[in-house]
Amino acid sequence: MDDPVESLRELEGNLRDIAFSNAFFGGVAPVLRAVRELQARTVLDVGCGSGDIPLALVRAAERAGTHVRVTCLDRSEQMLAIAQKMTAAHPDLHFVRGEGEALPFADGSFDVVMCNLALHHFEPAAAEQLLRELRRVARLTPIVCDLRRSPLAYAAARLYTTVLTRNRLTKNDGPLSVRRAYTPLEALALARGAGWRAPSLRTSAFFRMTLTDEGR
Repeated sequence: MDDPVESLRELEGNLRDIAFSNAFFGGVAPVLRAVRELQARTVLDVGCGSGDIPLALVRAAERAGTHVRVTCLDRSEQMLAIAQKMTAAHPDLHFVRGEGEALPFADGSFDVVMCNLALHHFEPAAAEQLLRELRRVARLTPIVCDLRRSPLAYAAARLYTTVLTRNRLTKNDGPLSVRRAYTPLEALALARGAGWRAPSLRTSAFFRMTLTDEGR
């Protein structure tokens, strides 16, 4: 969601659809795996949405007997209020309003900085600036998870939103997000343009991709 939405109930329904998709179609697993492998303890989530992925991170850490603290950043006060509500303001989640292209944090402030299903909201120049900021603030690596554009992905999004939801926002934004998404080659080019030293990209099922940079 780039702009405020008039119906909070409709927006909450859309965010529940996204959380369902993240849980069952590959949005949560790549982040959990990366954070676990890196043994990250401090995480920033840029464009946190409903906070479903940060909540999954802190709960996974609790089950493993460890501790992860996640700062959830979003440009929208409306979104942050919903995220606090939907995560029951978990004590390991901290909520901050800010812009991804100008993060209000010092260099290397977090072990990992993640950005999930948000890159496609940025035009190329702004996307490069976003990636530059993610790299600046991440001590270990940024983790950028997003959709990957293709005709088949668009057809799948149309089918998914037709069959599995009645939410107007989801029906509009699902296919539109795929149309606006970057291809893997485009995403890698953006990361290199943003100064990432050794960007790598892993594709996964359900037309997802994960971009990291562990060469610093």
